[in-house]
Amino acid sequence: MNEEIIQPGQTVDLDVVDGNLRVGDGAVLIAKNKTILVKGSIVSQGSFTVEGNIETNSIRCKKGALDVEGDLKVTKYLDIDKSLIVSGSVICPDINVGGTLKVHDDIQSQEVKIGGTMKIGGKAAVETIKIGGTLKIEGDSNIGEIKVGGSVKLGGKTELDILKVGGTGEVFSGKIKSVNIGGSFRAEDKIEIGSIDVGGTVKLESGGKVDSVSVGGTFKANDDLEFGSISIGGTLKLEGEGNGESISVGGTCFCNSNLTLSNKISVGGTIVIGGILRAKEVSAGGEIRAQETHAEYIKIGNRGTIEGPVYADKIVISSRATAEDLYGGEIILEERCRVRNVHGNSIYIEDGARVSGSVEYVDEINIEKGAILSKEPKQVKK
Repeated sequence: MNEEIIQPGQTVDLDVVDGNLRVGDGAVLIAKNKTILVKGSIVSQGSFTVEGNIETNSIRCKKGALDVEGDLKVTKYLDIDKSLIVSGSVICPDINVGGTLKVHDDIQSQEVKIGGTMKIGGKAAVETIKIGGTLKIEGDSNIGEIKVGGSVKLGGKTELDILKVGGTGEVFSGKIKSVNIGGSFRAEDKIEIGSIDVGGTVKLESGGKVDSVSVGGTFKANDDLEFGSISIGGTLKLEGEGNGESISVGGTCFCNSNLTLSNKISVGGTIVIGGILRAKEVSAGGEIRAQETHAEYIKIGNRGTIEGPVYADKIVISSRATAEDLYGGEIILEERCRVRNVHGNSIYIEDGARVSGSVEYVDEINIEKGAILSKEPKQVKK
């Protein structure tokens, strides 16, 4: 195949090159008719500039950078040692840039590998992106997998399978199957996510839907959230309604509205619900505060507190804990606990437990010596 040579520092006007093109350092290629077509491949021994659009089979830029003032279309691969800056759009199945990739408009590719940073001003349709530093896409994106060592910011609507980031991740809206981030994650608009695994914090500004959540620090949703299972090391905060399967929190769980779970909620510290709490099982080490709490089973830990009425098949008020009004099938008041009113099918009151209000039972009641009741227990039909 024929080869055309452009000398270092030379400026040439090109239209169609039938074979390969060898470009010297500092050369400038000017498109005669808007687009340069190189039917073979381009190899440079340094940096060069293209004024206009360019189409070719492949580009290898050794120890240099490429600046394209137009669109770039490559059928095989791009291999740039330093940086690639394109003022138009890029279409190439295999892109490898050692430093920085900047594209003003859209990008289409199968695989993109960048040593430093990548910034896309338009839309991105890429199967795999691997970046050592940072990634920013301003338009909509349809991507299979993103692996970034530093940070990621995705504007527009995102369709993404896998997001793996060492530092921070930020998206606007869309759907992501899997999120794995070492630092923090934030979504600006409604988001739908399969699984989230984040070492630090998660913030969903407009709520959304998440199948499973595992966060080491804090998870916050500023609107209604639909979810499967949530596991948080520190704090869970839901500003809207929460509807899901289960919650496990090491510190505090806060929901500003109703919280409904098909399974259980287990919190090491405090549960604060602005509306009604409904779950299969409820347990807290410190405090439960809700307008009402409904469950099959509920337990407050030693020295804990329950504020608001409780309705459950089985209720356990642990030693030295306090509660208000209890309505249950089986109710156990452990030693030295304090409650107000108790209404149950069967009630067991241990030594030192104190009931300041009424005690009503349907089937049976057992009161240990030393229990303190302000009124005599009353048996009722229901």
